[in-house]
Amino acid sequence: MKFASLLCFAVLLVQAWDTASGQTVHGTVTDRTTGEPVGYANVYIEDTDRGTVADGRGIYTIETGAATPDHTLSFNCIGYDTCTVRLRDIPQDGTFDALLTPVPQDIEEVTVVPVKTRLRRLGNNFKSPLMEAVHSDSLATGAEFGTIIKIKKRTWLEEVRINILRCSYDDLVLRLNIYGRDDTGQFVNILRHPIYASVPRTDEPATVTISLADLHIMTEDDILVAYQCIDCSPTGEIRFPIGLTGARSLVRPHQGAAWGDTEWSFRFPINIIARVER
Repeated sequence: MKFASLLCFAVLLVQAWDTASGQTVHGTVTDRTTGEPVGYANVYIEDTDRGTVADGRGIYTIETGAATPDHTLSFNCIGYDTCTVRLRDIPQDGTFDALLTPVPQDIEEVTVVPVKTRLRRLGNNFKSPLMEAVHSDSLATGAEFGTIIKIKKRTWLEEVRINILRCSYDDLVLRLNIYGRDDTGQFVNILRHPIYASVPRTDEPATVTISLADLHIMTEDDILVAYQCIDCSPTGEIRFPIGLTGARSLVRPHQGAAWGDTEWSFRFPINIIARVER
């Protein structure tokens, strides 16, 4: 009887995993406190290249690919703790609804000190069409493209600017992420709330400008400024001017993956306008 029970458990475990392995997991991402959907939450399978972003209603779908039962499916968004679940624990129908717990936001005291500054542009300001990077069709995968901004003195961030050559998407939305390094040297997001930017459909060069002045972000260390593709129409393309010199750029397939150098060490056209201490 004991052997039969163990055999039955093993069969059920295999059946539960077979519904998820190489197939689809889907569901909603919701605020545990309010019950409201968490739009554009990051969804990814740790230690794999599988990642996506929930839509504006918190609905997500992700293909598990070659992931194993021991792989972890993670959900995160700025302002929330990360929610995780083992793939083996997902129901047979592949449905999993994630509940994200809000992180209390402490209000930091701001001390205003008279400081002489000068306005500077930091990063890459490529505009020439001689070299370009092309993103096409569906971009709602959570992929991130960033540029490291070198900081030498106290610096207050005013604007982020991303140059584009043209865009044929009807509704392309990017999320801005700004990372500093923690005590272990890992990049961590320093923003307290998500920042989104719409990219206009255009056949002419344009600049996407995102204001940061009201956030009063000051840094004395290097930062990584990245844009993340989170929503767009099913078809289209966007073209960016790129270069081979300038501030180093990094990419990753989703927020749970490690950052890596771009192909052929291309540099992305991301720059900031900042007030730098004299």
